[in-house]
Amino acid sequence: MIAPLYLRAGVRHGTLSVPAKAEHDFELAADYLGQDSVMREILVKAEHAGRALHLKVNCRDDDSYDPATRTVNWDPHSALETTSGGHQSPALGLGHELDHAVVDGRLAEAGADAYDPKYDNLEERRVIVGSEAHAARTLGEDVRHDHGGWTYRVDSPVDRS
Repeated sequence: MIAPLYLRAGVRHGTLSVPAKAEHDFELAADYLGQDSVMREILVKAEHAGRALHLKVNCRDDDSYDPATRTVNWDPHSALETTSGGHQSPALGLGHELDHAVVDGRLAEAGADAYDPKYDNLEERRVIVGSEAHAARTLGEDVRHDHGGWTYRVDSPVDRS
């Protein structure tokens, strides 16, 4: 069995590189997300991707994935208030973006090109109603019903208050 990401030292997590300054926040988020079976599998896929993935942290409320550079942008202190008034942790935002990063590129590209009125596109719908919703239920967070919401600052990647 592979040791969980949060038990490993250093800033390399297989094919996923994590900046040294973000290691603690990443480990907190990975430990938390690892409580959900679907997110645990996404973390393993990120660690064993066919090509390198890069985590880039910021403090600008930017959670996104750039397939051209295989970079996951993540703000570990930016939580989300959903359009229905629920709350999601920064860790869940990381899991969401990692799902975009580990899916087959052709599937993601096709979904990103297909408009969806509630989720912006079918790729966002796939992640939000799939892995994100599964993890939210497991972790006691709120489920989104669209791709909207507002960010706010929290002290920890696993905080949503």
